[in-house]
Formats: sequence, structure tokens, C-alpha cells
Amino acid sequence: MISTRKQFIFFGILLLVRPLFHPVQAQTNRRSAAVSPAASVEGAVLDAVSQKGIANATLQAKTAEGSVRTKTVSAYDGTFALRGLDPRKQYQLVIKASGYESVEQPFTFTSATADRVYGKKILLQPSSKPVAGKSATSTTGGAVFTANQAVPEIMVKATASPGSGSNGNQRVTPPKTLDAKVVFSPPLTVAPPGKTTQLKAIQFVQSKADLLPDAQPALEQLLAFMRSRPTVEILLAGHTDNQGDFDENVRLSQQRVDVVKAYLVQNGIAANRIATRGYGPTRPIGNNNKEATRQQNRRVELVITKE
Repeated sequence: MISTRKQFIFFGILLLVRPLFHPVQAQTNRRSAAVSPAASVEGAVLDAVSQKGIANATLQAKTAEGSVRTKTVSAYDGTFALRGLDPRKQYQLVIKASGYESVEQPFTFTSATADRVYGKKILLQPSSKPVAGKSATSTTGGAVFTANQAVPEIMVKATASPGSGSNGNQRVTPPKTLDAKVVFSPPLTVAPPGKTTQLKAIQFVQSKADLLPDAQPALEQLLAFMRSRPTVEILLAGHTDNQGDFDENVRLSQQRVDVVKAYLVQNGIAANRIATRGYGPTRPIGNNNKEATRQQNRRVELVITKE
């Protein structure tokens, strides 16, 4: 009787303990599967002088540890797609083409939700060394594509790409246009010291400090400006409209410019070169009575404080 009772207790405890392990393991597996992002960077490799696409340029995305996460080759018009990237990590892009100086540049997604950057422009400087057998109008090797072919316009999409994975040899067909001409976003023009520059393209999710994917090109332009002017110090000022709680708007405006600063710092800009300040709704430039003009008040501004 005692032995039977002990067996009953033992199996009862086993039945109680068993669910504590297997469901947890299943949940862990599901969680691991849920965080297996496959982001991509798409764009074009261009001749820095002629702005024409460069064919057969090799592109690699290396992790912080130096391993190659993915690689590809540019198409006949310079377009490329680096797939299978993790948007939560930082990468070093390595670009090489015959007849051009090699380029290495850091790349960071705006957020873990920006899983597709479309239209990244990479400029290569022609090499001073002549390349035997290469014609400037050829479409092979590292040659310049001279036909009037469209190059994708700079923009970013956050929609997931079903089935996207690491495919090093995939070519990207550029979008068709009626006149086969696409104009890239203009370069960032910064006002003189003490004057205000509106960074209109740096936009956020409504009522949040999450960058919209479309902000990626503007952030890269700001990053390029800071790299080109290594002694410049700036103030990033955040503003909102007057909708909602005043204190929350001030807090939100501060969080947003802090996000922009964090992006620059992650890509090598010294933190002490960037000051941030959130003004909330206190400095409107448009009428808050209409949505069309309230949009003008939701903005990030840049001021050079030191040359």
C-alpha cells in the first residue's frame, strides 16, 4: 500500500512538473523564430564624377566581427541588392569595382522595423591607375553605364519582403519610367552658423520617437555632412504641434532628437559634437488650428553652433 501511494505521488508530481519544461521550450523556439529578420539594402553604385551606374561592382556587408554576412554584384546599370541582413546590427559595407577606388562605409538601419532600405547611393571615385582593356563606355568589368537608364529614386520601405534571404548573385531590375530619368534627392544644404536648417525629411511615427523608414536617406546625408566637417558642432532641436499634453510633447520632442543623435554617434560621430534640445510646442512656425499647417510644427532643426 505504501509503495503504491509513493508511486502515485511520484507520477502526480511528474505530471505537474512536465508542462513547465516543454511549453517553455516551445515558446523559446517560437520567440527565436520570431526574431530572424531578413532585411535588405538596395540601391545603385555610381561613378562619383558622371553619376552613371557602374556594372559588376562587388559589394559585401561585414559584421562588427569582420565576417561577411552577405555579398552581391551590381547589375549592368549599377543597381544592387544586399539581402539577409539583421536590421538590429551595424555593418561595414565594402564596395570594389575595376577602375575605381575601393570604398568602405558603416551602415546602420534606422530601427529594427526598417527592414528594407531602397535607393542607397554609393559613389566611387575613378582610380588614378589606368585599367588595361577597359573602355569608359563599356558595360562590363567596372565600366560606366552610359545609356539613359533610370536609377532608383532614394526612398525606404519598411514592408517585409516575403521569402527574402541571402542571395549574393541576384540582380535587381530598375523601375521603369516614362522618360527613363530619375532625379535623386538633393544633397543637404546647411545654413551658416547660428541660422536654422529644417531637416524636413527626418520624420517619425505619430506620437512616438520611432523614425519612419523614409528618414534613412536624410540621416545618411546628415551623417555625410558631419563627416565632411570634422570640427563642426551642432544643435538638434525637436518641435511638436500643440495637440495633446504639453509636458508629453516636450518629452517627445527631446526623445526624437536624441534618436537622431544616437544614429550619428553609432556611425562614428563624437557625441560631444551634438547637443540636443526638445522645445515641444513652444516654437511653432505654422498655425496649429489646421492639420495642414500643424505638420510644419512637427519638425527637427539643425543649427551650427561651432565651425
